[in-house]
Amino acid sequence: MEHLLPGFHVLFAALLVGGQVLLFFAVIPSTWLIDDEGLRRRVTLVVAHRFTWIVGISLVGLIVTGLAQFYTDIFVPPGIREDMMEFHFGRVFMVKMLFVTILIIMIAVHGAVFGQRIGRISDAVQAGELDRGELEQARRTSMVFSILMVLVSIVLIFLGASLGNHAYSHDPL
Repeated sequence: MEHLLPGFHVLFAALLVGGQVLLFFAVIPSTWLIDDEGLRRRVTLVVAHRFTWIVGISLVGLIVTGLAQFYTDIFVPPGIREDMMEFHFGRVFMVKMLFVTILIIMIAVHGAVFGQRIGRISDAVQAGELDRGELEQARRTSMVFSILMVLVSIVLIFLGASLGNHAYSHDPL
């Protein structure tokens, strides 16, 4: 158990962050080579749908394995859990939970706001109602937001590594 929990936690983090990096820096830019807007949108929707499953599974896995580690004495001794703000662990843990919350909100906003907006504009461009420039601007805005999500995810990795360094995190303030 002491090897499986952190191993699965790191696996889920790798799936989430690795998937983001691959999607936002390789897959989506490769769709820019597709001139047919309808085909480009269908390809993007298939990729986004599958990525959503990976994100969902990863987030659930991260929460389950994170909670299991938190309540397992070999990872977080009872003395630290009971008064964690007296240790480096507490501060790092709270910042990490803040960034987890921010990332989940960002993922939801990206799908609900940016994804939906790009879909509506794409439909309007295909119908000849809007200029393609508006669609490209919406995609650029989405890409900038995506880069911010990747940066938040990378910060989370470093915060997790700090928590895993017991010489630091279990040291009293």
